[in-house]
Amino acid sequence: MMKASVCSLHPQAPESAPWRCLPLVLALAFAVRAGVALSGDFVLHPDEIMQYLEPAHRLVFGSGVTHWEYFYGARSWLVPGLVAGVLAAFDALGLDEPRWYVAGVKLAFCAVSLAIPAGMYFFARRHFGEAAARAALVAGAFWYELVGFAHKPLTEFVATAPLMALLALTVRPAEAARMQSVWPAAALAVLAGAVRLQYAPLAALLLGIVLARTAKRMRLLAVAAGLALAVGLFDAVAWDGVLFHSYVVNVHYNLILGAMRAGESPPWQYLEWLALAGGGLGVACIAGAAWRPRRYGLLLALIALILAMHSVQPHKEYRFVFAVVPLWLIIAADLAARAGADLAARAGGRAPGPRRSGLSPAGACAAVCAGAFGAVSAAGILNVLPGQDRVYRAWSGETGAVRFVIDQDPIFTAYRWLAAAPDVEAVWQLDREYIQLPGYYYLHGAVPFYDSRMRPVIERSGAEVTALVSHLVTEEPAVPVLGYSVERTFGAVRILRRDADAPPVRRWREYAPVRIDDINDAIMRWIDPQAPLPPANAGIRFTDPPPPATHTDVRP
Repeated sequence: MMKASVCSLHPQAPESAPWRCLPLVLALAFAVRAGVALSGDFVLHPDEIMQYLEPAHRLVFGSGVTHWEYFYGARSWLVPGLVAGVLAAFDALGLDEPRWYVAGVKLAFCAVSLAIPAGMYFFARRHFGEAAARAALVAGAFWYELVGFAHKPLTEFVATAPLMALLALTVRPAEAARMQSVWPAAALAVLAGAVRLQYAPLAALLLGIVLARTAKRMRLLAVAAGLALAVGLFDAVAWDGVLFHSYVVNVHYNLILGAMRAGESPPWQYLEWLALAGGGLGVACIAGAAWRPRRYGLLLALIALILAMHSVQPHKEYRFVFAVVPLWLIIAADLAARAGADLAARAGGRAPGPRRSGLSPAGACAAVCAGAFGAVSAAGILNVLPGQDRVYRAWSGETGAVRFVIDQDPIFTAYRWLAAAPDVEAVWQLDREYIQLPGYYYLHGAVPFYDSRMRPVIERSGAEVTALVSHLVTEEPAVPVLGYSVERTFGAVRILRRDADAPPVRRWREYAPVRIDDINDAIMRWIDPQAPLPPANAGIRFTDPPPPATHTDVRP
């Protein structure tokens, strides 16, 4: 595959400087991404809060729910560490409230995502030519999936940025490829694989192409190996374990979970999702490129590698193959550019005649392609593409309904309000579990925070509910709750505040409850019989003895 991929390269030294509108397009790309990111909140998958944002909040501010990955050391701290760095910077500036740092983290990831359209442009420019490069840049800047998910901390999205930058390095002109520094390629490859382990084979293939085209092969291998070792050491120190501790644990876990989920989804599932998410454009472009394997061989090989690796896994989610999106967009850009050039050539070969007004054939082709691209992208960001709602839910039922800019989940607005309210002493979400909640990342305050599974803990506390919780949150029908009155509503979400003259709530010793499902605990105990046991009562310890209690039932 390595030799075939190298043979499929067509690197060329562009005769002109990069497009002068490149900075402007990237600035507009950032503006569009920021607009979507700041328009509201939605969750593609619970992982983005419980595995990345919540641990970072706990690291910087001390409060945060500890989910199983961070109890057993099954997740790298690379992405949460980046988030924690942004949070620490906002804290140092005195902007330590969700209304500031949530936006700041989103904008930081939007900035990182600009490497995707930039990488698409430079690869297409050196591989296909300037016309295709400009089309690829515009596509990468404004395609709805690249825009809508740009601010997400999920590893698939973050790792795609260094992958696209590395892709651009594979087509450096021959002289530059021989003389270029080995550090960028090595760093990008190791970073992509470390952030998203499933993308490591893809990063290794691209690094191998760079290796085949440079004279500094031994130095490149040494630098890459050194950086990979640094990642392993960082992971060992972070988890007080062996080299690459979280990666080893995660691989073992997924192998066991995969066997348990056998038959969950068919092997061709990703093709259906790509067809629905792209309005048919993505699958059509990939099929069209198959007729020109020499021209599109590298891109097709990368797409096939991503789909093959993930299709053999029983558990599938569309986000896993996110790196396919910019690859098929590059193909689409070149197909459109070539179609326009062919039309222009045919028109130029006709017999001379009177000049007609209107668009040239190439211009007409560009207008049609831009119109189709714009229509599908606009429909996607508004969630009106046919069948689009089936793409993000996956087969496992873990994902929710994605609403990029409209009809978003009001639970986030509710928790933003709670974070700013002056009299919030403790919160109990009656009808959702932690994995479906915004977490301390949005609640922020160092206050007791109970989820729907905490009823036994509350009942065993020996105190009335009003002595434990100042605010209840629920989406259940609006029926009275003894001792509480509705204070605010956000869509279907109601926030209830306890009535006046209630005693101070019981405080916790620390604000890091531990929530581990039985299935995850069983898998981890299968991997390591000596793994620590989850703490009783989710690790909650009160700071004072319980006051005398009378039973208070809370059933909204």
